[in-house]
Parts: sequence; structure tokens; C-alpha cells
Amino acid sequence: MLSRTLAVLAATASLAACQDAGERSVSMLRPGSSFTVARIDGTPAPAGVTLDVGESGRVTGRAPCNRYSGQLTQSGGAMTVSGTVMTRMACAEPDRMMAETRFGMALGSITAARRSADGIALIDPEGRERIGLIPNAGG
Repeated sequence: MLSRTLAVLAATASLAACQDAGERSVSMLRPGSSFTVARIDGTPAPAGVTLDVGESGRVTGRAPCNRYSGQLTQSGGAMTVSGTVMTRMACAEPDRMMAETRFGMALGSITAARRSADGIALIDPEGRERIGLIPNAGG
């Protein structure tokens, strides 16, 4: 009985830590923030990829080939970008098209953010950096 109680307490503490991290994550991406996407899944992002945070958590920007928008929210200790829509222009370069696909998948998998050496890392549930952001001047 004691071991079961300790396991429940440990799980509760772990969940509380996740919730705190999620709440802090969203605050790193405050309205008016503007970022250059430096990395997608550890690979340098093509030039011109951006993420901007607007009022009420609306995110917009330029993916490797298209423009996108979605809603940044925090719930249950995790942050998410949901309701993402993207224009449908084809990429002329195969490498950019692959980066476009990776970016869309990465954006849909983020659950938290943490400080990184050069800015902010958007991470997945396993703690892996999916998108690396560098703040733009004034953003």
C-alpha cells in the first residue's frame, strides 16, 4: 500500500512539473514575438522560415514554401499549435519541399518550449527539439 501511495505521489509531482513547464513555455512566445526558424529537427532551416506570435496566441509565418497560421494554446501542462492552415504552393526545390513537410510535422508535435543557446527550442513530448527559434530584433 505504501509503495502504491508513493507511486501516485511521484506521478502527481511529475504532472505538476509538466504543467508548470507548459505554462512557462507559452510565456516565452508572447504576443508581438517574432522569430527566425533556425532548425527543423536538428537540420538547418532554409532561409526565410519564420514564426510570429500575434494577439490571443495566433501564430503565423512563412514555412519553407508556404505561409501558415495556427493557434498557440496551453492546456493540461502542454502547449500546442492547433488548427494550422497552410497555403498550397508547390516548392520548386526538392530539398525545400522536404523541409516543408518536416516543418509541418514538427509544428504539430510541439508540447513545450525551453531556452536554448541561441533562442528558444520548441520540443516534443520526449523533450527533443523539433523547431529552433532565434528572436528577431525588436520581437
